[in-house]
Amino acid sequence: MSLRYYFAKAQKTLNLIAPYDRAIIEKQCRSIQIAEEQLQAAGRTAFLRCYSGCEGLCCRNLEIDAVIGFSDFIYLLTVERQLQESISTCLKHENRIFASDCIFLLNGKGPCLFPPTSRPEVCITTFCTDVEPVKQEIRCVKSQFMKLNLYLFFLRAKMLINRIYSHLQA
Repeated sequence: MSLRYYFAKAQKTLNLIAPYDRAIIEKQCRSIQIAEEQLQAAGRTAFLRCYSGCEGLCCRNLEIDAVIGFSDFIYLLTVERQLQESISTCLKHENRIFASDCIFLLNGKGPCLFPPTSRPEVCITTFCTDVEPVKQEIRCVKSQFMKLNLYLFFLRAKMLINRIYSHLQA
């Protein structure tokens, strides 16, 4: 699947869900953002070393759709709504066959389009230095993303059941 597909699917999902479900997703996304803030604070030295040492090598020569997916876009569109147009613009330049660098690097070199405390799961939990000092914070971010993924799974099942039920009613 392409990033454009995941992005469009996330937009559609957020537009179709009931206010109750939207509130739960917003609460879960805020929990992720808090966990990311704690990771950034605890790993400040490691992140600075990572950014200055390899200068974003981890954002180059990667298979981007293995790094960013549907739940990441749900998260980003929930906590950073103002980035929707910027993300859409970046996705217009997506090369689905071969992508050497992350398309979310500003000017193709960096820094990252996403704020430090609002990043996709793999981007925030994977870096090139020793992770031992922030292992607990990484685990917390991953756990919060897993909760979001589970809720989205059940939400999609709920939406499918509702759609089937409405067709049977007609």
